Amino acid sequence: MSGPDSRTELSDRDLVESVLRDLREAAEKWEALVAEAENTTYSVDLGDVRAVANADGRLLELTLHPCVVTDYTHGELADRLNMVFTALREEAVADFEARYGGQG
Repeated sequence: MSGPDSRTELSDRDLVESVLRDLREAAEKWEALVAEAENTTYSVDLGDVRAVANADGRLLELTLHPCVVTDYTHGELADRLNMVFTALREEAVADFEARYGGQG
């Protein structure tokens, strides 16, 4: 087809291809960010309790020394676990601030 209509179609096609290209690039960037987040872990080792969590806050590993189960009271165990979770949270916040700046 020749004439002004063919130029309009070409321009529309170029616009659509440009938008699709931009969307693909944005999707690739998000995929990279998601992959990075999936591979980011935080760990805390207090000697008697060790924990590892991922960037989504999922607890991946929790290791308790045998004395924790036999010698600690329920309250002491709860305090130690809360201490580990607080340390994990602080590590994640510090990492977020180092990567992206600002408050996490």
